[in-house]
Amino acid sequence: MEIRGLTREHLPAARALLMDALPHDRVGVVAEEKLFGSDGARAGVALGAFEGDRLDGVLAAAGRWIKLLAVDARVRRRGIGTQLLERARETAAGGKLRVLDHPGNYLSPGLDARYGDARTWLERRGFRGVMSVENVRAPLEENPLVTPERLASLAARAAERGYVVKRAESPIREVLLEWVAKGFAPVWAHEVARALDGPRAAVHVALQNNSPVAFAAADGNNQGLGWFGPAGTDEAHRGRGLGEALLIACLLDVRGLPEGGVIAWIGPKEFYRKACGAVEDRRFVQLEAQS
Repeated sequence: MEIRGLTREHLPAARALLMDALPHDRVGVVAEEKLFGSDGARAGVALGAFEGDRLDGVLAAAGRWIKLLAVDARVRRRGIGTQLLERARETAAGGKLRVLDHPGNYLSPGLDARYGDARTWLERRGFRGVMSVENVRAPLEENPLVTPERLASLAARAAERGYVVKRAESPIREVLLEWVAKGFAPVWAHEVARALDGPRAAVHVALQNNSPVAFAAADGNNQGLGWFGPAGTDEAHRGRGLGEALLIACLLDVRGLPEGGVIAWIGPKEFYRKACGAVEDRRFVQLEAQS
């Protein structure tokens, strides 16, 4: 068995392996992004475990994060996963190794709770659960909270308060990204940039005096699935309905996508329930180990 770098010519085999290993994730849609997409400021690696030309295992890592780790079911319990994990530890360079929740380019915000065998395997190798998180999902069909008419009403209410709610367009791109990076996180700006460059350009912004005060994005990370996020409102402008208007605008953009309406890695759960009727969708555990 040899571990070596994956190239795009290996993508079909890697996608098939990952789809079989991760049935609760739509990894077939986003495998290329997870393996070969940008990891922002972190150096990423995509490795395969090969027996001759046959791909038996896949690892994608960035810094101290394991973005993907999977072994073909036919060849498990032969030490392949352990060897790939050791390569991830080398990439982590002494930091605390984490699973899946890589900021900016993540398949999921942790290990899906239904992957019980994977959690047991990781815990035997020193990982411990440090936090539980969840995704919620807003129904997008026949939902009276998610309609163009409601968006128009929310935008009009914002206009009465001195705000302009609109799709983010090229003239404000750099100003918006700089504001998001400084006010929230550079990795959020990275995700917003990807959403802006995506086929739906699903980024909306609230402006006051031509300056951004709130934003929301969708279909940046896990592009093609339609996940919502990131989003944020400047503290001085919260409680004025801006986040709700921007949320609805983004949800309308991702109607029809395989996971349109998924709101990932949520914070204010009650806000999403009231704003768009979101309900519980998936639960995850975030796992960490000293590398």
